Amino acid sequence: MRNIARWMMIGSMILSVPSRADDCALGQRYLLLAQDRVAAFENDAAITLLHQSIDACPSYDAYEQLGELAAQSPQREDQEQAVAAFVSAYSRATSTPARARNLYQYAALLNQEGDPENAYPLIQRARSLDPSNADINQLADKIAIQIQHPTQEHIVRALKYSLYQPLREPVPPQGTASGQSATKFQTPPGGGGPSVNIPINFDTASVMVDQETRPNIAILAHALADASMQGRDFLFVGHSDARGGDQMNVALSLQRADAISQSVVAIEPSLKGRIKVEGHGAHEPIDTGTDERALRANRRLQVVIK
Repeated sequence: MRNIARWMMIGSMILSVPSRADDCALGQRYLLLAQDRVAAFENDAAITLLHQSIDACPSYDAYEQLGELAAQSPQREDQEQAVAAFVSAYSRATSTPARARNLYQYAALLNQEGDPENAYPLIQRARSLDPSNADINQLADKIAIQIQHPTQEHIVRALKYSLYQPLREPVPPQGTASGQSATKFQTPPGGGGPSVNIPINFDTASVMVDQETRPNIAILAHALADASMQGRDFLFVGHSDARGGDQMNVALSLQRADAISQSVVAIEPSLKGRIKVEGHGAHEPIDTGTDERALRANRRLQVVIK
């Protein structure tokens, strides 16, 4: 598959029809032509046409199709363009099925590239939007198993080399009637910089780490002390589930982050002075479900690289 930058250049040379940013009829024509090329397995030509469609009139369909095609490329630059297209598509999605498809495809790309930690919040949200979708459920279950016991390589990759870019939430339409609730989705935490959610899960109302995820503390310590992280500082953000009052949850999540920080430094003394802590309570759930599995997942530690 050719590089996307080359596709854009080729598209501007071979398609001589002038386009205007507000000409959505022209954008739709390019989109339909692109879909014909996809059906004929001519992906290079399809991507050229999709860029033309976006130039004429940016739309969910054009960005989503572009993301899915570019994600098939093994080239890093193309995969980065795929992620950018998924982010742009998500901000333009106007239906639940469209959002679910977008989140599924985005999560699939991240997981394929060795970053199940950042894929997990995306696929869990896709599952909450389309719980009967077999493909979404299969990927969600696969990723859930992977992240329970992360490797040092996965943590380093998530913090230093992840393709992940934060989603941009749709802005509610102007003039929304008072009392009418616009559909909102929680932005995955850590949008300000590279981050990873480590499954260091806590017992309810406690700073005690459960037995299943306790080994992940040492793995995290060794990952942050990796030579590739030399000179970098980190932020540990503690999170709680939604039970209990907000003030209590924020305080508890801060205590959790501080406790893990001390444990990590005890294992890798070179990290002393390089970790700050915050507590965000229940404000940033990684799993929007309400069963015990979701509550447990939300009692977690998030690591942000500074």
